[in-house]
Amino acid sequence: MFKSFSRLLPIIIFFSSLFCAEVTKSEINDPVFANKKRIPASYLNSRKDLEDYIIGVGDELYIEFYPALELSGFFSVNEEGEVYLPRLNEVNVKGLTPSELEKLLEENYSEFLIAPDIKVRIAIFKETKVIVTGEVRYPGSYTFPAYESASSSDFFNFEKNPQNNEIQRSYFPELEKNNLENPLEQKFTVNLYSKKSQNISDAIRRAGGITSLSDLSRIEIIRDVPLGKGGGKKIAVVNLNEFLNEFDSVNDLRIFDGDQIFIPTLKNNNKKQIAKSVITGLSPRFVEVNIYGRIENPGTFKLPLEGTLSDAIDITGPIKPLSGKVVLIRYNSDGSIATKKISYSATAPRGSKRNPYLKEGDLITVKNSVLGKTTGILREITAPLQGIYFTKELIESFED
Repeated sequence: MFKSFSRLLPIIIFFSSLFCAEVTKSEINDPVFANKKRIPASYLNSRKDLEDYIIGVGDELYIEFYPALELSGFFSVNEEGEVYLPRLNEVNVKGLTPSELEKLLEENYSEFLIAPDIKVRIAIFKETKVIVTGEVRYPGSYTFPAYESASSSDFFNFEKNPQNNEIQRSYFPELEKNNLENPLEQKFTVNLYSKKSQNISDAIRRAGGITSLSDLSRIEIIRDVPLGKGGGKKIAVVNLNEFLNEFDSVNDLRIFDGDQIFIPTLKNNNKKQIAKSVITGLSPRFVEVNIYGRIENPGTFKLPLEGTLSDAIDITGPIKPLSGKVVLIRYNSDGSIATKKISYSATAPRGSKRNPYLKEGDLITVKNSVLGKTTGILREITAPLQGIYFTKELIESFED
């Protein structure tokens, strides 16, 4: 028997080698193996970036109940942070994540359903309010509109109303799709929402963009921690330099309601990043300023980002004779109003005290000089006398 096996051994080794070669060949041809990368299982989890999303007022939830699909539907979070659910009535959901709410509902509905399996999805995301501080042009609080879930088409039926440009949304419970007269049919109308979530770059853009001193390598994001994870705040440091230099959005993270974004300040100016920020859309191309007083063409004008007072004067025309100092009025980051008198010089360096950079919404007034004011007063004083003189001349001409 051993002799028979020894005769077959070369044949077995031959076919085994062919089989192994085929397996190796198939792995090498596979692009995943060729790049020596394996796609992690977490990549398939589309909700990973929402695992810490905190439900709040204004959110609209789609809750699916299994096996009682007839209970499924859309539920809005009211001003008290509650949703009205079948059997349970008012339920406080504010401060919970979708996964936490799923567990809570499964526990509560275990009294009514056998082994309930409940899924919670965000159909409409509430408004996103964030605070942007640090080295941006206009620090402050900014609000982004509510927006629809990217997967809303999975559980919405859209019918656009041509009269008021609203969307009629109808949901029919899974078990009643063929019965349109069923009293459980749910219909409601909502306004059109944004289709896009917001990222760090959107917040910076709303804050007027970066400056030459903005340090994009150490952006701090302060975010609320869900109640189920202890509450409080957490801080993350994000580097957006790749977004600025290579249009790489891998670190351009999604922002959530309540986020605080802080942009640190560089030790030295980096003028090059201003041009790059305009190209990438991180900063606006133009700012609007208002200029009035003793100039040829007063009004509202657009200037390039980091335009100076001399740029504004060039656009509005030359300053009239007998003009005095220039007054610059602008809002500070804390909301107060600053008024500066500027001894303007067209030949002064850009960004200097005599030729400062201008910001969105600046109000510039070119005042009269002392001589100009004196001339104006003399005109006011002599105007009545001139009128009397001309009236006397007119009367005498009629008498002739």
